[in-house]
Amino acid sequence: MENSDKRNWKIIYSGYEGMVKKAVDLVYSELGSYILRDYGQYAIYVLPCESVEVAKIDKNSVIIGVYEENSLVQKYVKEDEIPEGGYVVKVCDSGADDGLKVAVITARHPIEVFYGAVDFVDDYTVSTAMIDSGIMLMNRLVDPSLGPFPDYYSASSPSVKTRTVWAWGHPINDYRRYIENMARLRLNQLVLWNDFVPINAKDIIDYAHEYGIRVIWGYSWGWITKCWTFDPDDIPNVQRRAIEIFESQYAPLGVDGIYFQSFTENTGALLKGRLVAQIVTDFVNDTAEKLLNKYPDLYIIFGLHAKSVRENLRFLKNVDPRIEIMWEDCGAFPYAYVPEAPSDEEFKSTLDFTDEIISLRGKAPISLLIRGVATMSWISFAHQAGNYVIGKSAPSVIEHDKAIMRPIWRTLQAQWHKNGAGRYAYDMIRHVAELGRDDVAIGMAGQFAGGIWLNEAVTAQILWNCNEPYDEILEKVSRRRCTESV
Repeated sequence: MENSDKRNWKIIYSGYEGMVKKAVDLVYSELGSYILRDYGQYAIYVLPCESVEVAKIDKNSVIIGVYEENSLVQKYVKEDEIPEGGYVVKVCDSGADDGLKVAVITARHPIEVFYGAVDFVDDYTVSTAMIDSGIMLMNRLVDPSLGPFPDYYSASSPSVKTRTVWAWGHPINDYRRYIENMARLRLNQLVLWNDFVPINAKDIIDYAHEYGIRVIWGYSWGWITKCWTFDPDDIPNVQRRAIEIFESQYAPLGVDGIYFQSFTENTGALLKGRLVAQIVTDFVNDTAEKLLNKYPDLYIIFGLHAKSVRENLRFLKNVDPRIEIMWEDCGAFPYAYVPEAPSDEEFKSTLDFTDEIISLRGKAPISLLIRGVATMSWISFAHQAGNYVIGKSAPSVIEHDKAIMRPIWRTLQAQWHKNGAGRYAYDMIRHVAELGRDDVAIGMAGQFAGGIWLNEAVTAQILWNCNEPYDEILEKVSRRRCTESV
């Protein structure tokens, strides 16, 4: 069969529901953007979709499904090719002498099938472009007469099991797109900080769960904008309020967990002559004990700024092992806000401290937060005035914020390139991944509303697969159509 018609494609799927449905929808949308319209003409075409039970390979076919549920998948991929927790994407000849190609997207579980679909639409489709004399002329999906579609093989699995975004809630203008972007980056945990719980918080939880993303809700246990002024004598009142807020606002939502910051965000080790590390350990353990006695399945993350406790880790060693500590401000980049290249000595010191805090509490859960991405403006920062609706802003508001953020991201991106900052994030994540500790989560702390920005996308790809060379990660992510061009 001639393979010169760009609309000579179909999708073959098994089970149009859940994450497999989202995988089919993603492929339909992205592949369709190449082939379903002709420039300058109002001609409307569709991409045929067929169930595997009745499908025949009489067109170039994208075959999507969980391995054991799709007999056509099994014809092209062996089960032992699928890495644990990962997926396989394979583009090859159909096996008949017809000039047709098949693109197989499969995994053992639906969420990984979706991640495979992301690989296909973001990394394979752009690789079909023809380049001549340094100028990209045309994509073979748009013009198959340029030559055959290239073969492709990607068997991929996560280097870091829990891949997190920590963010403020109120800058999110479109919560659905935000969650979809997270899934597109294969991130699976969202920590949202709020002064007041959004009134549509349950909608956020439900939509995130559709994409396999866990939502952790953050609020203050004594955190204030000037933590060095916190009065330790107020701890009983802080504890009472922390428990009351959880029980009245978060417990009814059936949340995946809670996150809190206390009074550790300062450079000094003392508050009123007492060690911050000792005060906060006792306070956290006592408050958590009261919550866990009543809600034994509650997942609690303790957001800890390292500067104020760095010299007194012996106290933090005693934090209840049921509590996950999420560490930030742990040294030079990639923990630092500004993506400046550290000296060899600074980076070694940062890695040594990372090793120390990972081993501090044995196998108790731990998170590491890296930066070098956009944050809030602390000059114009405004706290939430009350309960609000998250992620339902007007298009004009979305465009306003995006226009403001784009030059900020452009500057950060330039710093990453100039300073080679991304390589330090890569080296640290790779270093942690090689420890083989599934209980070590890694995430990004920042303000990500308004698109998928390059630094964010690079970091997410490193979290997914730090076994790829950094230069290849940077090239791959930079050419994706979903990555914001700044």
